[in-house]
Amino acid sequence: MKKKHNLSLTLFTVRSSPLPYQEKLKKAREIGYQSIQGGLPPEGMTLQAQKELLDSLEIEVSAFGGAAPALFSGDNSSVARVIEGCHLYDTDDVMIGTVPAEYRDSYDGYMKAIDLINKGAQQFKKEGIYISYHNHAQEFRKFSNGKRAIDLFYENLDFSCTRFLLDTHWIHSGGGDILDWLEKCKGKMRFLHVKDYRIAPANYNTGIGSVEKQFSQIGDGNLPWDLIVKKGIEVGIEAFIVEQDNTYDEDCWECAAQSYKTLKSVGCN
Repeated sequence: MKKKHNLSLTLFTVRSSPLPYQEKLKKAREIGYQSIQGGLPPEGMTLQAQKELLDSLEIEVSAFGGAAPALFSGDNSSVARVIEGCHLYDTDDVMIGTVPAEYRDSYDGYMKAIDLINKGAQQFKKEGIYISYHNHAQEFRKFSNGKRAIDLFYENLDFSCTRFLLDTHWIHSGGGDILDWLEKCKGKMRFLHVKDYRIAPANYNTGIGSVEKQFSQIGDGNLPWDLIVKKGIEVGIEAFIVEQDNTYDEDCWECAAQSYKTLKSVGCN
């Protein structure tokens, strides 16, 4: 299921745009994106209609986005549809954006969440589909025993049915080294969320703790994209998925276009 294009976009980046779903896809294609991180179609659209729309625009799906609620709630109502979508879009990767809040307050909570992910992923494994965990900064805080949640995931996920789908901004925000994590996850990750990390360009008091850190389009922040893309390709990343959580007062499409242009300039296709 290796993808043709290693530069992808999650429509979460452009969710502030008033354009309807179909027009958002067309706009992304006009920028140059030939891949998106997909998910279930909007209400009223069938999976087949979504596939036909993507095919008409020559857009492929990298990973499948969104949570798999059955892993934590036992609600299997959407599992069959997610599996059907993965097969239809020819992707074998379903991303979990995080674990529910009640599991994130302790070492034991994270361990319980990891156990549920491993058990739930077995259902997807039967269909040839992996569950991939997407981090935020919170996984890098230390517990009293010296362990971080990100270490618990790395040491305890069952990589026969799970993977990582890490995020560059959140690794850096949590104090991690992106290049080190790319090397550590060789063979355990096929897709990478990419967004830059910048210090807010505001002229105000820069006393300790008062400087705002922001999400940024690729190239406007502090991350070394030439090194990240080079290392990513070296360790087998198949798609660099542009995700910008907040574009602030900037146009979301201009941000998506800048990220595309910058990543193309350092080796993405």
